[in-house]
Parts: sequence; structure tokens; C-alpha cells
Amino acid sequence: MQPALDVGDRPPRSGSRPAGPLVVVSNRLPYDLRRDGGGRSPKRNVGGLVNAVEPALSRLGGSWVGWDGTVHPSHAAVVAEMSRPLVCETPGGVRLLGVPLSERELARYYHGFANRCLWPLFHGFLERSVFEPEDHAIYLRVNRRFAEVTAAKAGAGGRAWVHDYHLLLVPLFLRQLGFEGTVDFFLHIPFPPAEVFRALPWREELLEGLLASDSVAFHTELYRNNFVESARQILGVEVGPSGPEGAIRLARGERQTRVLVAPIGIDVEDFERVASLPSVLERSRRIREAHGNRRILFSADRLDYTKGVGERLLAVEQFLSSRPRFDRRVVLLQVLVPSRNQVEQYRQMKREIDREVGRINGELGHSGWVPIHYRYRALEREELVAHYLAADAALVTPLRDGMNLVAAEFAASRVDESGVLVLSEFAGIAAHCQQALVVNPYDIEGFCRALDRAFEMDPQERRARMAALRERVRSNPVHRWAGRCLGYAPTPGRVAAEALRDLEA
Repeated sequence: MQPALDVGDRPPRSGSRPAGPLVVVSNRLPYDLRRDGGGRSPKRNVGGLVNAVEPALSRLGGSWVGWDGTVHPSHAAVVAEMSRPLVCETPGGVRLLGVPLSERELARYYHGFANRCLWPLFHGFLERSVFEPEDHAIYLRVNRRFAEVTAAKAGAGGRAWVHDYHLLLVPLFLRQLGFEGTVDFFLHIPFPPAEVFRALPWREELLEGLLASDSVAFHTELYRNNFVESARQILGVEVGPSGPEGAIRLARGERQTRVLVAPIGIDVEDFERVASLPSVLERSRRIREAHGNRRILFSADRLDYTKGVGERLLAVEQFLSSRPRFDRRVVLLQVLVPSRNQVEQYRQMKREIDREVGRINGELGHSGWVPIHYRYRALEREELVAHYLAADAALVTPLRDGMNLVAAEFAASRVDESGVLVLSEFAGIAAHCQQALVVNPYDIEGFCRALDRAFEMDPQERRARMAALRERVRSNPVHRWAGRCLGYAPTPGRVAAEALRDLEA
């Protein structure tokens, strides 16, 4: 059930809890807002950023700036909307401020520059990147609009926490608008090696955008070091020694920026709570029963070429074809969450996956058994956790991923300390999960050997590995991640020190 939100064209009524000094800035709000007056609850958006930031911001207090989910027909309509933006407040007291986008801006800023240029480049798929000047021009315009809304909300002494590749220039525009508060930036995707990043025609501009921040944080040391090396090679920044907290100081003129590693976490306690619900345990039992108590492999991915779904299907096919002892004894439950389905490239990808699933099931299946069960939709939290509990092994095998929180969710949900995580070495979280069975998703036979080991692992080793994984995930809950990101930069007076101490507790 969607939580009720106080939605309207004007600020919340005076009795509402006041917003805190922190302003989170991301491409999308956690809820799509509406003016239609139809009485429908705003729709909650699904995604790793929302799932990570929302509980942290609810605990800390503050506001959230992002696209409100409405597509306007023209730039003139956007200008009119800017004079009366959508504003609402969540039950937890987080105030949401909508940023309007036109149809052309959504096509050029989001689908264009962000996802046809930056997304493939930052993930190392340089051959897929499209460098279109018009997309870049609209990206600039939209980033400035986000900065304007943020500066107006944060005030002179506020603090802006900017997120992800859609908004790389917001810190620079904030400074150009005269914002003197603290700006923190977190990149949720990889940062590529310098030799890849140098291919971007606007490389200097984007580095300047990030270096206008007081702090820039990444999931892993590799991503941080790639950024530092790009800034050194391309802009000639001075690289200072690491501080006691591990952050590297970059100097560009009079401005200094801390660059740090802060791997994102999840709301561990909530996953553990859901995994202990009798209804979820019963649903898990019924999932296993529905599949004849066979061995279950489980994967959940957003539709994207970075996720390695095709390679995973080939590995499962090879595993079952070459190991007759598992014939009719194993099923893969593949959940694919719709994404960017208005983009032809993604629709074509979906058709290719559909064909592969059909081909494999047709060639390997028998009466009463098919190896791959495929669902093209997102699962609600309780249903997802039930699948985590039902699985003998979770396959988290992207070709490249900033972090991938499915791996953390799986471990957090396994309150029974069973199950095996098969994890790609190219997921950022692999740097923190040595207890998983780590695979190269391009190495199909190596992938098959990992599946052999997952199924044949001694129960004591399985429990020891999962216990260690769970301890690692529990040591990095989402509020600690937020505390690290916000605790490294200088704290302006309006940021509540008590709240930050609470985050670190």
C-alpha cells in the first residue's frame, strides 16, 4: 500500500513538521506528484537510489528536489510551472519539491545525454556512447534549473546533497548562483578509467562540475582513483595525501574537494523484519513447492545491457546441457524489471531476452518442467524477500555495476543463514563481499563451475559464508553510509550536529 502524502500546489499547512536544512537533489523524486485532483495516491518510484536515500533522509530530516514525473508539452509550459511548482510532504516529514521537464527535455537530457552518452561511457561501453551536442545543451539547461530550485530551497547557509550522473553540473551551477553552503556529491554508478573518460568531448566541463563540490563520494576505491586520475590528467589538479578518514584532497585554484569512498548500504533492519514475517515465510515455502522443491536459482535485474542477463542465460543453458545430473532438478527464476521501455534499444533488448528464454526452454524443457521461469515486472518488497528466502542461490552477475544492492538485499533477507550468493567481479559490491562465489560473467564455463560449487557446498561452509556476508551487510546500513557521505565535508551551522551524530551511532 502506498503511504499517504500531503500533496498540493502550495506548501504544506503550517502544522506540518518543518523541513530540515539538508536538501537532497536527484533526477527523480521518490514519488511521482500529480495536479490532477483525482484523489489518487502518488506513485512511489522503484530504484536503488530511492531505496537508499529515502530512509536516510527521513531519519535526518530535510527536503528532496527532483523531477515530479510530469512531462510538459513545451518549454513555455515548464516556465509557467516553475512559478507554481508541485510541493508535498511525506508522513516522515520529508518535503518534496518538483522540478518540471518538457517532453523535449526528457528526450534530450534524460534519454539523450544522461543515458545515451554518460551511462554507457561510465560503465565502460564506449562503443555505445552517443555524443550529441543538442543533448549536451539541454543537459546544461536542466542542470541549471535543478540548481536554481535547490539554491532557493537551501538558502544561504544550507547544504545540498546531489546524486548521480544526471546532475554532474549542479554543483558548479550552484556556485555560479552564489550558493556558499556545503555541496556533497555521490555518484551511484562507476567512474571509468581516465583513458575512457577522455573520449568525452565535454570532459573538462563535467570534471569542473564535480570539483565545485566540497566532497565527492564513490562506492569503491577503484572508482575514486579513476576520478582522481582523470582530474589530474585533464585539469592538472593538485592531489594531496589521504586524510585519516581515507579521503583524498584535490586542489583546483582556491577550492579544495575531498574525494572519498563510501559504499552504499540498505535498510538492513527492514529486510530482516520482512524476512521474519510468517506470511513471507509461508510464501517462500509455497514458491519452493510450486517448483517441485527443485533447486532454485534466482535473479532480479532492471532491464539494461549492463546487467549481463544474456550471458547469465547462456551460462544456465551450458550448465544444464553439460551436467545431466541436474536435468529436471534446477530452475532459474528470472525477474526483469521494466526500464526505459520507450527507447527502441531497450525494447529490442527485451525481445532478444524473450527469444532466448523461449529457445532455451524449448530445447531443454520436458513435460512438467522448464528450466527458466521469467517474469517481466517489479516485485513488491514482501514478494521479493520471499523469493530471496526460497532460492538456493542468487545470481547477481552484471557485466558492470556501480554497486548492485540486490546482493546486499539477498544477504540481509537470509535470516536462516542459508543460500549462496554468486556474484560478478564487475559489481562494485564485489569489493566488499569476498564471501560470495565471485565469477567473471563472460567466462561461461567458470560460471558453470561456480554453480556446481553452490549446489555441492557443504552446509557448514554455506552457513559460514552467509553469516560472514550478513555481518558485512549489517555493518554498513544505509544511515551509516549517509553519515559518512555527509560527515566528511565541512558542516555549515544550519546542519543539525545531533542528527549527524545519530546517523553515525
